[in-house]
Amino acid sequence: MRDFARKLAFASKPALLAAALALGTIGIPSAIYGASEGNADAREAFANAEQFRARRDVRSARIELMNAIKADPQWIDARVAQAEVLLSLGDGTAAEAELDRAVQLGLDPAAVRHLYGHAHLLQGEAQKAQDQLLASDIPAGNRGYAARIMGQVARQMGDQQLASAAFNRAMELDRKNPDLWVAIARFRADTGDQAGATNAVDEAVKLDPGNIRALQYRGELLRFQFGLGAAIPWFERALQIDPNDVPLLTEYAATLGDMGRMTDMLAVARKIISLDGHNPRAFFMQAVLAARAGQYGLARRLMQQTKGVIDNVPAVLLVQGIIEHGEGNYNAAIDKFNRLVAIQPENRQAQNLLARSLYLAGSAGDAADVLIPQVNRSGADPYALWLAGRALEAINERDQAAGILNRAAVHDTGRESAILAAAPLSVLRAEAQRNAEDARIVVPYIRALFDAGDYATALAEAKQLQQANPGASAAHVLVADVAAAMGNYGEALDALEQARSIRFSEPVMLRMVEVLRAKGAMQRSGEVLAQYLSYNPSNIAGLRWMAYSHLETESWAVAAYILENLRKRIGDNDALIMAGLTEAYTGLGQLDKAIAAGRIAYRVQPSSPVVSHLYGLALMQDGERRRDGISLLKKAVAIMPDNPVYRQSLRQALAMRGAGQGKVKS
Repeated sequence: MRDFARKLAFASKPALLAAALALGTIGIPSAIYGASEGNADAREAFANAEQFRARRDVRSARIELMNAIKADPQWIDARVAQAEVLLSLGDGTAAEAELDRAVQLGLDPAAVRHLYGHAHLLQGEAQKAQDQLLASDIPAGNRGYAARIMGQVARQMGDQQLASAAFNRAMELDRKNPDLWVAIARFRADTGDQAGATNAVDEAVKLDPGNIRALQYRGELLRFQFGLGAAIPWFERALQIDPNDVPLLTEYAATLGDMGRMTDMLAVARKIISLDGHNPRAFFMQAVLAARAGQYGLARRLMQQTKGVIDNVPAVLLVQGIIEHGEGNYNAAIDKFNRLVAIQPENRQAQNLLARSLYLAGSAGDAADVLIPQVNRSGADPYALWLAGRALEAINERDQAAGILNRAAVHDTGRESAILAAAPLSVLRAEAQRNAEDARIVVPYIRALFDAGDYATALAEAKQLQQANPGASAAHVLVADVAAAMGNYGEALDALEQARSIRFSEPVMLRMVEVLRAKGAMQRSGEVLAQYLSYNPSNIAGLRWMAYSHLETESWAVAAYILENLRKRIGDNDALIMAGLTEAYTGLGQLDKAIAAGRIAYRVQPSSPVVSHLYGLALMQDGERRRDGISLLKKAVAIMPDNPVYRQSLRQALAMRGAGQGKVKS
């Protein structure tokens, strides 16, 4: 109870935080002293370790300090220095053991409470860390370090108020510490202040251009802000300083894998294992590669090497589910995907995989229940529409199934929006009036206004939220969505430009492309898309748009190249990709390939007017199959009679067949 009261006071009153960290016991020396001064061999090894640390080679420093301790086990200085090195390597358990030994040899615990707190942080022991970091006898020179670690402990606990107070105190005591600025950057990113996070990590790099953690996190932020490719130069710059830094190598390998550079990722993952034979993320990355190749047995064996350490990580649950699904263990897959959806309820890929597993396990009703909330929203995944329709058919809900399958056929998915009604408007209005500064409450109110068609009020509220949260990309996206719905494309584009400066994410890219196209700025939309793909060369949504843009400009060969690569990654069950290939190969005059692709697209979605139209045009090029081509063109017009492109194609086809074959009313 005393500890809780102390923490509460610490969090609610920054002045008390200052007092807690400023109080030091008079007379406690900051220098390390102990039972031994170190013999000659120990001192030589210690000096070597210091040189390695100066060059940021902490692994070599660790080995030299092991030699120093072996030469003189009673030397406290070597024990404490080894603890510091182990902390930099992320090994809190071993660091704590060295500190314990130093205390046993006579070191006053007060002199290393900041290091004990750090060790407990790394071990996830928040209460033990607080007990050390909030002690009143921490020497003055260590209080800034203690405040910084306290901020990280509070961040780990999810206590934003406590973290903010701790970091503010650390700023007062140790403002020039680059590690502090990295910690603040991570904290700001947690709270949604992406611009503030970038400013903080930039300050860290400015203070110490060779700080590994600062360079690594700058890369991570750029990966989040612009895309995968933007992070690589920063990771590689840091690796030039320390090529054996495991956390850095791990982020580098993961980014290479997400970019599709699997061979490079595998090489880095193997290096990580050579440095840290128990690194779970390195084994996980290899498991991902095996699963993508369909080698599910190998993927399972690699996942077993993680020893369950990362089993609750969403990406790990996803891969575990895919392995079970790939081997036909649908009930086991359902368990993994259920856990994933519980952690990430808005993850549509997880919803689709869960529904697919349920459907194949014979639980079509449960599959439909998983998908109905998604398909009833704008921006539903095309596959989700198709699967929901099939699941509803399986439980004899044929009327509802027909409506959903018709949407899938005409690709009526809508566009995923930041706008979604969450509760009755009257309830949300009252909540928003009582909590006007709380974005978590105001955003649902704006969504409800949008859903009710009150765009003017929704835009005014969204702008107010935007002004209060200029560093949050989502606030700008919200303004853009409302403005675009009102046809205010210039205002929407301005908001999206602000969002892009903070985070150039896939949703921002897609909105920018659509708004620019709506304005008729086709060239600029292509430039935005090209810039996004330069950072995210494997992004499926971006590659789709790029391929469709090349189809529009009749750049058939480029479109076919992009679409064939997408086909290799996704498979043949995407009707729009196969229809795009049909159009591209028709344009290239490669009739056999065009008809083969069209046949697959039509098998996947026979009621799609897009598929019927493009497949029909391909068949029209085959003199012996023009009758089939005309039938498909007629079908496209029957499904969408107001589409002028479909009607024009049919008129031309009938004209090719000759007079007397019938006319189509204009």
